[in-house]
Amino acid sequence: MPAAKSAPYADTPSRDVDPTADRAGDAIFEVGVVTRGRYACFADFHVAWTAVRAFRDPAALGDSRLLAWVLLPDRVCWLIQSGERMPVEKAVSRMKSCSAVQVNRTLFRAGPLWEAGFRARPLSIDEDPRAVARRMLVAPVQAGLAVQLAEYPFWDCIWI
Repeated sequence: MPAAKSAPYADTPSRDVDPTADRAGDAIFEVGVVTRGRYACFADFHVAWTAVRAFRDPAALGDSRLLAWVLLPDRVCWLIQSGERMPVEKAVSRMKSCSAVQVNRTLFRAGPLWEAGFRARPLSIDEDPRAVARRMLVAPVQAGLAVQLAEYPFWDCIWI
């Protein structure tokens, strides 16, 4: 697999994504996306909930699965299992697009919501996706947004 990029968020989809790993339709990726200019629009409950509904929309996900996610004021982290017909690049693009349309409508604004591109890291075959999800889900506590995860409303995980 190619080495990780030094820049966390590129202008194009991550080249870390090995297209051959995604062909089987069951590869799991840890994905990170930030808002344009690190705009903390998701600090507003209603805006955040609008984005969450868009992320979970079956039309955006296709046959890929959202295993875990956490939405912070200026970014989102997803653990995505790619589908046979929906590679991770396409799922991320569609989730970004759907959420941008809905959030822009909620905020009465136009223009890009997300930075171009995304960061994606394929999980190795011996890496436990539950452990990756646990590391991902502590972000709100580490950021001081909650004392414990149960107090924070914008996360989900299929194993919890």
